Amino acid sequence: MKLAVRIICIGALACALIAGGFADALAQRKKRVKKARSLSCSAGATTHLARYKVEKGEALPAAIAKPLTRKPGNAVRGLEAVSNPGKGNCLACHHVAKLLAKVDESDPESVKTYGDHGEVGPPLNGVGGRYSQGELRMIIVDPKQAFPDADTIMPAYHRRKGLKNVAASCRNRVMLSAQTVEDIVAFLEQLK
Repeated sequence: MKLAVRIICIGALACALIAGGFADALAQRKKRVKKARSLSCSAGATTHLARYKVEKGEALPAAIAKPLTRKPGNAVRGLEAVSNPGKGNCLACHHVAKLLAKVDESDPESVKTYGDHGEVGPPLNGVGGRYSQGELRMIIVDPKQAFPDADTIMPAYHRRKGLKNVAASCRNRVMLSAQTVEDIVAFLEQLK
C-alpha cells in the first residue's frame, strides 16, 4: 500500500512538474507572439500617401511619370535607403555590382553596408538604362502594376490598399515615404 501511495505521489509530482513546464513554455510562447505582433514598421514608414497617376510606360505597362514630391530625389540618400535593412533593404533580394565594388574587406563597416547582396530578385545592374524614371518609380511604389504577369514577391513600398498580412501597428501606413521613393529612383537612375 505504501508503495502504491509513493508511486501515486511521484506520478502526481511529475505531472505537476510537466504541467508547470508546459505552462511556462506556453507563457513564453505568448510573450514571443505578442512581441512579434508589436514589431514596429520600417524606419521609413509613414501615414502620408502621395497622390500619383499611373500611366502607360515605355518598357513596362505602368509608370508614374510625375515625381511624388516637389523636392528632387537625392541619389546619396537613395543609396542609404537601398542598403539600409530598416528602410528599402533592396540588397536583401537584389545584387548591385556597383555597390560590391565599394566593399573594402578590411573595413567591417564597409562590408556591413555594401557587402551582403541577395539573389532572390533580378540584379539591379543597368536598371537605370532599361527603365524610365517613371517606370522605376512604379516598380518601387507597386511592382505588381509594373510587372502584372510576373510572380514577384517584391513588396509595394508606397501603397496601402490590397496588402495582406500587415501587422496591426503598420496598417494604414506605407513602407517608404514619397521622398525616400524619389531618393531611391535617383540612385537607380545612376545604375546604367
